Amino acid sequence: MATTSTSPHGARSVNLRRATVRFGTLAAAMAIAGASVSTAASDDTTADTAAASTTDPSDFGATLSDGEYGENYTPDLELLVTGLAGPDGLPTEERARNIVLATVDRAGLPVDEDLAFECWQNDGCDTGTGGELKVGLADGFGGNIARQIFKMEFILQALSYPEIGEIAYTDANLDTQKAISDVRSFAARDFDIIISYPDAGEALVPAYRAAMEQGSLVVTWAGTAVGEPGVDYLTYSGPDWCAVGRAWGTQFGEELPDGGEIGILLGAPGNTIDPAQEECMLETLPDNIEIVARQGNAWSRESYLAATSAILAEHPDIDGILGSYGDAFVGAMRAFEAAGISMEGLVTMHQGDDNPFLCAWKEAGGVMRSFTGVSLLMEGRTGLTAAMMFMQGYDVPPEIIFGVQLKPVTMESCRTDIPPDGSSSSLVSGELQSRMFPG
Repeated sequence: MATTSTSPHGARSVNLRRATVRFGTLAAAMAIAGASVSTAASDDTTADTAAASTTDPSDFGATLSDGEYGENYTPDLELLVTGLAGPDGLPTEERARNIVLATVDRAGLPVDEDLAFECWQNDGCDTGTGGELKVGLADGFGGNIARQIFKMEFILQALSYPEIGEIAYTDANLDTQKAISDVRSFAARDFDIIISYPDAGEALVPAYRAAMEQGSLVVTWAGTAVGEPGVDYLTYSGPDWCAVGRAWGTQFGEELPDGGEIGILLGAPGNTIDPAQEECMLETLPDNIEIVARQGNAWSRESYLAATSAILAEHPDIDGILGSYGDAFVGAMRAFEAAGISMEGLVTMHQGDDNPFLCAWKEAGGVMRSFTGVSLLMEGRTGLTAAMMFMQGYDVPPEIIFGVQLKPVTMESCRTDIPPDGSSSSLVSGELQSRMFPG
């Protein structure tokens, strides 16, 4: 494990060398870093143990002063609005909040976008800084645009650290054995930090644990955690899916104060996210709003078109629709058009702020009252910064759970500076997204 000393951005005094004896367990790793062991049972109450040095809170709730642990904690508000829909998207847990603030602040640093693009195209690169740290992204699946943007976010964040000399990327393409092999390979090659999306689920936990024992810091990001975060690997980052559901229920109530009927567009059969989010939505959905239909079998435009057509056949006066995947909802809009039913006044809720939907909404005249979350493609940045802060002795929590803030879709939501399939909440510049996806 490499070690660094602490100073503000651009002025770090760096002494990077791999320890002669690499730590064997997470507890030993934390002892080396000067941090205490956190367990997955930690919650917001553990955030009250701030160090004595954390006496300079920022406007966004940071409890660390700029320069501590090699980071700054006062990001530009515009970046917070883009990536998290504003400060309410920050974690509530103190340590996690500090990490995300550091992440967003660092995302505003200038980096060589030509090198980033080359690194993205070639699945890795030498950063040219001479840094001794090696970082890798072991993706379980990289075959869609969201994952490719996530990959670029990770690369851009890595390039902001002069201590990092090598960046690498692997794509298991939903092959469980390859996913396991990719993690083990990074560990065998003495990579200091491994970021991973556990598409293979619990099958990856032994590989994560083994990599930690070999001295690599493993951070996961996903819809749900696997294993025991803070024990089997350093930490996990992700959204509070139940909070998303509750936010939808509250918003439906505000938009339909006199009650009404709503339908739900479902994703893949057997998925756990749809029922969990509906259950949480029911906690806040007013009694005068009734769920009258549940249709769908995939997160795709074709499925949403067919599902919405079926709903409209029985409920032509439907008041609202929940369609989690924003891009797929373009298909739902086509169903209204095909049926000759106006979308004016329709209330819709979505998880992803996908640009195709935002632009289709604008082209339709903005007649719907629609709300989206954010795609959280900055989680790779967050995982990397969490591991870098841990190396400097920071007490990284076992989970970094983002807050939820719905944002209304407006005529300005559709972005013309990014490609049609780009992400409006990505911190990757519009110019770089256009280079990645030239059309």
